[in-house]
Amino acid sequence: MIAKDDIRDVLIIGSGATGAINAKVLAEAGLDVICLEQGGWIERKEFVHTHSDWGWERNSSWNPDVNARSHPDDYPVDSDASKVLMWNGVGGSTNVYGAIWPRYRPSDFRKGDEHGLQPNWPISYEDLAPFYERVDRLLGTSGLNGDPAMPPRPACPTGPLPFTPAAQRLSKAFDKLGWHWWPAEAGVISEDYDGRPGCNGCGLCNGCPRGSMTLYSQSVWPKALAAGAELKTHARVLRIETGPDGRATGVVWKNRITGALERTRARVVIVAANGVGTPRLLLASGIGNSSGMVGRNLLHHTLVGAQMWVDEPVNGHMGYVASMFSRQFAETDVSRGFVNGFNFNCLTSTPSAGEMTAGWHTGTRAPWGKGHHDWFERHFGHSIGLFAIGDDLPNPENRVFLDDKVVDEDGVPIARMHYEPGENDRRMMNYMLDRLEDIGAAAGAYEIALTDYRDKDGIYRTPAWHMIGTCRMGDAPEASVVNSWQQSWDVPNMFIVDGSVLPTGGVVNPTPTISAMALRAAEYVRDSFAELSATTRTEAA
Repeated sequence: MIAKDDIRDVLIIGSGATGAINAKVLAEAGLDVICLEQGGWIERKEFVHTHSDWGWERNSSWNPDVNARSHPDDYPVDSDASKVLMWNGVGGSTNVYGAIWPRYRPSDFRKGDEHGLQPNWPISYEDLAPFYERVDRLLGTSGLNGDPAMPPRPACPTGPLPFTPAAQRLSKAFDKLGWHWWPAEAGVISEDYDGRPGCNGCGLCNGCPRGSMTLYSQSVWPKALAAGAELKTHARVLRIETGPDGRATGVVWKNRITGALERTRARVVIVAANGVGTPRLLLASGIGNSSGMVGRNLLHHTLVGAQMWVDEPVNGHMGYVASMFSRQFAETDVSRGFVNGFNFNCLTSTPSAGEMTAGWHTGTRAPWGKGHHDWFERHFGHSIGLFAIGDDLPNPENRVFLDDKVVDEDGVPIARMHYEPGENDRRMMNYMLDRLEDIGAAAGAYEIALTDYRDKDGIYRTPAWHMIGTCRMGDAPEASVVNSWQQSWDVPNMFIVDGSVLPTGGVVNPTPTISAMALRAAEYVRDSFAELSATTRTEAA
């Protein structure tokens, strides 16, 4: 027997960054908001930092890869990519992300005009800029104003994080090459802000029990709850239901504490279940896919990496998640042999001696036995990590789809993911690897190790750290899943607010853009709620 609740104004599926923002905005507007989250809260004492065996914990129960972690809050994802970064719980993947916080560039929104191999967005950078700024003020984003590679913008609410010795060494290398660099913006507060303590630079971030990193469970959800939003944890949504008119009427969900199935009705349904969970839920519910685009055009970004060692100690095991980045190659230059561009993220190294000896980032390992101590003395604290992240071209064959034979414990088909970089992406990745070697030489590195993420068969498999594009927004229903307000073309009172709606990936980490878009969509729902809910109100009466 499925219990029935009274009808709610707004039902949100997923409590990550975008679900949190929508809950806050809509509850503050006086709407009756309920959010269903299949995971639970993470207490500060549970974070990996509090464990004496934290190096082991980072690779097991706190592994960002859902398939390596195997937590009961998770659901299975069968992927041919090497990693699926995803966290089910209050705050979503912000519990384990890096919180690097650059914006997309104006050209990222108009690739259709630039070269035609990607669609234009139905919105522009200028449309989104005010929402970027308001999200920054909400979260306390840190950074230095004035980057010449970006449009003018207000100063970040907190100043830039300290410039680490590793970043200083790299900045000199970039200057020698004549390349752009700039202190990194971060979703990490550099000083006390809004009741949260400033970052203490304890090392490579993997969540943050202090709350200095912008975990939405600690920065946004308290405000949403104070405004009256209701958050049900351990509530796994199994399907979205629709009425005869095609409008969403609510969801059926499993109470993972009692095992009971429950039904919650709502006038507006907002899906915030990430680039895998959202297409899986829509496909399992049989809704929103008249275009055939649900699950298609999965984007991960192209990705290659390097780890270099320099003679002077740079304390790479200390500091902040990232101190600088470079947009030198962010724009298209077809003379390089490909369209689109890429960004350098210059990282801290591993804070763990044990992880270093076991091979961090590039798999470079200390020798055991003779020479171990000499190798360790020369390498530990001398390491600098870099990633080059590129804008991969959408391909409808890169996708999330349902397994037609395997279901999870609740009878829902499991999600399968297929992703393989295309020819343009592979050319970009090879070019990126060459540029990483240039940086190592300019930095005077005595050793450099590269990672191209090819599998045993020689096929590039960029890690699935960013899962976007699978319910893309657009200006035509036959080629997209949602419109410019992230409203389903097929189900007019359903909105998708997570990263699945991004039409293209840009060259940077997507959370700032996803958050800004979620705020824009939430305010549209708030301002249009009477119209959006009119039909449902009549049916309920």
